[in-house]
Amino acid sequence: MKASIRGIYSTALIILLQEKGFTIVNPTKSQTERFGITLRGEQDVVVVDSPVDRNCIEIRGSAEVVQAFINALKDFFEDLILLQLSLREPLGRAKVGFPNEAKLRLDELRSKVSYTVPYHHYCRAGGEGLSSMVSFAEDLVERGLIPAEEMSRMFGEQVEDIAPRLGAMVKIIHIKPDGKRFSLGPGKVIWRGRGKIRVQRRIMGFGLYDGLGVEKSLGDYAITEVSKFQPWMKTSYYSISGELKGHYYNISTPISLYPDHIHYFDLEVDVVVKPNSEAKVIDIDLLEKSVEEGRIGEKLKTKALRIAEEIASKQP
Repeated sequence: MKASIRGIYSTALIILLQEKGFTIVNPTKSQTERFGITLRGEQDVVVVDSPVDRNCIEIRGSAEVVQAFINALKDFFEDLILLQLSLREPLGRAKVGFPNEAKLRLDELRSKVSYTVPYHHYCRAGGEGLSSMVSFAEDLVERGLIPAEEMSRMFGEQVEDIAPRLGAMVKIIHIKPDGKRFSLGPGKVIWRGRGKIRVQRRIMGFGLYDGLGVEKSLGDYAITEVSKFQPWMKTSYYSISGELKGHYYNISTPISLYPDHIHYFDLEVDVVVKPNSEAKVIDIDLLEKSVEEGRIGEKLKTKALRIAEEIASKQP
């Protein structure tokens, strides 16, 4: 099985795939330097970053080898999100999402062959500015200008402070297990703490709020509370006069908080609370369907349900 790999996850994926019996071909200059790979020729699959979302990769090529690639990833990552899989012989195509816990495991793999700052892949996926910060920091260590331990400490502290500034307009990027991508907002950051923000959005349109079954009205607004790496976020809906209409807790993979956007992979199951009512866990059937379709694994499903039940009990 021959694979050609490009993109921000390439070094880590090469280590993993070689352990799984893949042969890497058509290397880049840096891949040759790190791994001594020189083989060129026809490949069975090509792996690249998704042009739409750098939290994802796309795999194209032989259907059989695409499936083998997916199996290798599922064996290694408990929180992998299989957003798309098409295996129409002889060709196959897949799109895979890497939540933050998967990115940390990718960091561990990469660190086997090169100095890797904390949250390397988290920052690489967050945009060109953060990606350049990673390259600069790692280059300083590789040149011997700053000790690795000192850089890791400083860089980790910087990552903890990454968040939109007060008053900034941000979007919430919400990825469903079936690959559908929604951009909520923009919303305005009305409060900012260390690794935490509150975002206010105007509610447009009419109808009912999903899950709550409460009617939308002109002038409604929402306050969303977000904490970096927390696997859920809380949105409270209010009328124009400030009357609470309900709380909605969205269960997800650990949330990424970047200077201009929020990103996570939705896990379908949610918790809703109407005023003067008990909390209710909803959409468990959609979570089960995602497991049946092979989009998420059993362990991630169990984790999502546990989080939902805890939230329903405590209503943080």
